[in-house]
Amino acid sequence: MNNAFRAVAAVALGWLSAYAAAGTLTVTSPSSGQFLGKNNSLTYNVRQAVVKGTVIATVVGPTGSTILRSDYTPDTDGKASGSLPVNFSETSPQGAYTINVTVEEPGNTYTPVSLEVTVDTLTPKLLNFSPAQGSFVKGTVRVRFDLLEQFMKTWRVTVNNADIPNNSGTTETSLSVDWNSTTLERDGTQTIQLNARDQADNAFNFSINCTVDRLQPSSSIDFPRGDTPIRPRTDINVVVTIRDQFSDSVDITGIDVVLQRTDGTFLGRAARRSFGAQGANTWQYVGRIRHRSGKLPSSFKVVVTAVDKAGNVATRQEQTINIGTRGRSR
Repeated sequence: MNNAFRAVAAVALGWLSAYAAAGTLTVTSPSSGQFLGKNNSLTYNVRQAVVKGTVIATVVGPTGSTILRSDYTPDTDGKASGSLPVNFSETSPQGAYTINVTVEEPGNTYTPVSLEVTVDTLTPKLLNFSPAQGSFVKGTVRVRFDLLEQFMKTWRVTVNNADIPNNSGTTETSLSVDWNSTTLERDGTQTIQLNARDQADNAFNFSINCTVDRLQPSSSIDFPRGDTPIRPRTDINVVVTIRDQFSDSVDITGIDVVLQRTDGTFLGRAARRSFGAQGANTWQYVGRIRHRSGKLPSSFKVVVTAVDKAGNVATRQEQTINIGTRGRSR
């Protein structure tokens, strides 16, 4: 009897031992080595479960740990699935974390699962970009974005939601793309867009609005004219009108009013008195030429050059001024 009892007991203990080690825990997400952002889910499968149990996830970071729990009830096949929210804030320490996942189920055991992950809750940050907002451009435009991001995943630059050549990448944070604006049928406002995403899927989107302007401005010297009498030893006002196809496309820094001798050598510049818009597409420059106590030659030229914000150059304008007689224009 004793031997028979021992045999039965041994079989029973072996069965119980096998039963106790029968459970299987699988974590389907995240995987080890993955980047986690602000909002994440830890999903799991339990197999060979017998009774109600609890999946416990211990999230260990640089400054401490957090314990998360999810109860499950197995079906008749011993299967159960569930998830736990694993969330972080922007103030959470960034970097390496360990997630240890275990199961508590009466009379059953499971092999723990350990995951090594990287937490990154910060969105890529824009440091610099070009062209500038509201700028005027033409020809091949160098589009540049400088981002602060340690774990870049992918970026893409488009113009008016359309792809341009070599417009995407995966790891760079200093992005440079050439956009050929000469392919456009018409000048006008364009939108350059950047879409960037880091390894934790934190997304950053940014747009630059600029204007393609390929038409040269025009300029004219309104005063003095060819028939304007010039009195000796008097200051001479100079009035120049500049026209371009877009509002705000002309800047005072692009207007140069130079005084030259008749042989083309440099004398000086007119002193600017005012510059302002005279309508949607028209600007007026007003300057003054001082007589300099008789140091001006009796005959000299006023030369006007104008460049708009896109770099289009107006046709050079000249006006010959003869002191004491009438000026000649060409």
